[in-house]
Amino acid sequence: MKQFITPYQLTEIDKLNSLVEHRSKFSANFCELNLFETREKAKNFNLKFNGLTITSMLRGKKVMHMSKDHHFDYLPGETVIIPSDTLIQIDFPEAKMDNPTQCTALAIDNSYISRQLELINDNIKPDLAAEEWNFNFNEVLLKNNEELAQLSNKLLQVFTGNDPFRDYNVDFVVRELLLNVIRVQNLHHYKNSFANLNSPVYMVIQFIMAKVNQNITIDDLCKVACMSKSNLYRIFVEEVGIPPGQLILDEKINYAKKLLTNKEISVKEVAYASGFNDPNYFCRAFKKYEGLSPNQYRKKH
Repeated sequence: MKQFITPYQLTEIDKLNSLVEHRSKFSANFCELNLFETREKAKNFNLKFNGLTITSMLRGKKVMHMSKDHHFDYLPGETVIIPSDTLIQIDFPEAKMDNPTQCTALAIDNSYISRQLELINDNIKPDLAAEEWNFNFNEVLLKNNEELAQLSNKLLQVFTGNDPFRDYNVDFVVRELLLNVIRVQNLHHYKNSFANLNSPVYMVIQFIMAKVNQNITIDDLCKVACMSKSNLYRIFVEEVGIPPGQLILDEKINYAKKLLTNKEISVKEVAYASGFNDPNYFCRAFKKYEGLSPNQYRKKH
């Protein structure tokens, strides 16, 4: 489920130094939080950060050009990972005074990143078949999960507040944020990689994806992983940041979205074909995930 970060208060018009990517900067010992606002259409705006940067959209729409052949729409509910010293080019196709874009950009010192990755690998042992915990720069666009959105909200509050222990609290939140980003990337890796064939987490995720149109129970997953429910829950949350039941629902909703593009299939049929036993529950779950009912989603797409 895509989770949204609460937008921050916009800068008063007479205090803007630019209508394109006006920046408000908040600094800590090892990182810097930037708030960018754009109030008019623009193209080819260049931006580069010295350290690894975690950006999150709060309002509006951008088009991000990460390289000559790699660009995508960037929308609220999404986070983008930008490697250190990477030049990105940004378009603002819809920005205007009453429809501004707003995003955060957390730039983190490379030495701090290295220390945190070392601590994570020393203290949180991944599944035996998995690689070390690290950032995957081939998977830059992420959908915010609940924890990532909550941590991003908390980081905004800490940076913009007046707490005398601000730097200490920033350190605490950033460490959690880094771990959560890696877990979200781990989930993508397990879905798309064949390098972890003996990993219980990999086997469970592949089972869910293969059986997404059927009724899947936690007992089914325990048999696949050869684990108890408590162990399966623990290792799943450690590795990918969400419990297995959440992933089942995520995948069923994604599968249903594909089916809804076929107008010949009724919403009720989509529900059953996606492994839901109750069409009414399917409609409630779908609206919670997408902010639209299945019929509204179908009309929009």
